[in-house]
Amino acid sequence: MSRERICILSLSDLARDGRVLRQIAAAAEAGYAVTVVGWGMPGAVPLPEGVTFVPVTPHRLARRERVLQAIRLLAGRVSPSWFERWYWRKPDHAAARDAIIAAGPDLIHANEAIGLPAALAASGGIDGGRLIPVLFDAHEYSPDRLPRRTLTRFLARPFHTWLIRTLAPRAAAMTTVADGIADRYRAEFGLDPAVIRNCPTYVPLTMRPTDPEGVVLIHHGVALRARRLEEMVDVVAACDDRFSLTFMLVESDAGYVAELARHAERHAQGRVTFRDPVAPAEIARTLNAGADIGIFLLPPVDFSYRMALPNKLFEFIMAGLAVAIGPSPEMARVVIDHGCGIVAADFAPATLAARLNALSADGIDALKRRSLDAARTLNAEAEMGRLMGLYAALLAAGPRR
Repeated sequence: MSRERICILSLSDLARDGRVLRQIAAAAEAGYAVTVVGWGMPGAVPLPEGVTFVPVTPHRLARRERVLQAIRLLAGRVSPSWFERWYWRKPDHAAARDAIIAAGPDLIHANEAIGLPAALAASGGIDGGRLIPVLFDAHEYSPDRLPRRTLTRFLARPFHTWLIRTLAPRAAAMTTVADGIADRYRAEFGLDPAVIRNCPTYVPLTMRPTDPEGVVLIHHGVALRARRLEEMVDVVAACDDRFSLTFMLVESDAGYVAELARHAERHAQGRVTFRDPVAPAEIARTLNAGADIGIFLLPPVDFSYRMALPNKLFEFIMAGLAVAIGPSPEMARVVIDHGCGIVAADFAPATLAARLNALSADGIDALKRRSLDAARTLNAEAEMGRLMGLYAALLAAGPRR
C-alpha cells in the first residue's frame, strides 16, 4: 500500500527554521512520504532520511523591477488583482507552485502567508476543480511579519492583510503559535486557527548548579534592531557584578551586532560576550552547558511583538535555564504557569535588573529545576502530536470541491 504524500512548503531559510524542521521530522517519523519545497542548498538542510527536498532559489529583483513591484503593491490597494500580479511576477513563487504539483501530494502544508498563493494554486484552490487540502501555518500574526523599515511595511502590509483575508479562508485548516494570536485572527478575520507552539525536541538534560559569583545570562536568536537587544545590555549593566551576558546571534541587520558590541563596551565593559550561533538541534545542550538564565526583554512595538511566544523561550526551558522576561503576556503565562522564571512589571531594563539582583544562586537553581520539569510537557513531541492529528483529519476528509 502506498504511503500518503505530504508536501511541506516554506519560503524561508530551512536550515535555520526550527519550526519547519520539526514539521518535517514529525511527518517523516509518522510514516508519510514527505517532499519539502523551500529555500536552501541540497545537503545544507538537515533533513531525515527518505525526505525529498526540492530547492527553490529566492529571486533577487533588479532595480527597475523593484520599482515596478512597488507600483503593483500600491495599485493593489485599489484593485487586488495587482497583488496577484506582484506575486506571480516573482519566478520563485511559480517554481514553488510547480514543484508542489510535481510532487503530487495528498496534503499541502504551507508555512506563512507568502506561501499561500503557491500552495492554493497547486491544490486547485485558486482556479477551482479538485482541491487537495491545504494546511496553512501562519506562524505569527502575518500582517506584522514584515521588515520594520517604514517604506517596506507601508507597501507590503496591505498585501499581507489581503492574503489572510482572501486566501486563508480557502485553506482546509490553519495553525498559529499562540492563543493571543489565534484570538486576533478570529476577531479580525473570522478564522479559527489551532495553536501549535514553537517547542523544541525533548532533550534529557541535568541541572547545572549556578556559581554564586558568576551568573551567566544568555540571549540567542536573530539580531534585529526592532528587538532593541541593547536594552538587555542595559539590564546586565544595572545588575550587580556577579551577572554577565552572552549573546549568541544570527546577524540579520547589517552592522547591528557590531553596534551592539560597541554599546556593550560603553555601558557594560567586560560583562558582555558574543559567541557563534549553533544549529537548532544543538541549542538546548549549548545553553545548558554555558548559561544559567535565559533573558528576553522584548519591547511591544506591534501586536506580534506584544503577543510573541518564540522558540527561544521554550529553548531556555528545554535547556534547564531560569527565565527572565518582561511582561509579554504569552511568554509570561508560560513562565508563571510553570514557575520557572521571573517576569518584570514593565519593560524598563532597571526593573528586570532589580528582579535579577534579588535572586540567590539557590533561587536560580530552583527555577532551573522547574524548567527541566516543564520541558517534559513543553516539547516538540507533544506539539507535533497535535499537528499529526490535524494531518490525519485532513487526509481522512480527502479532496473536496
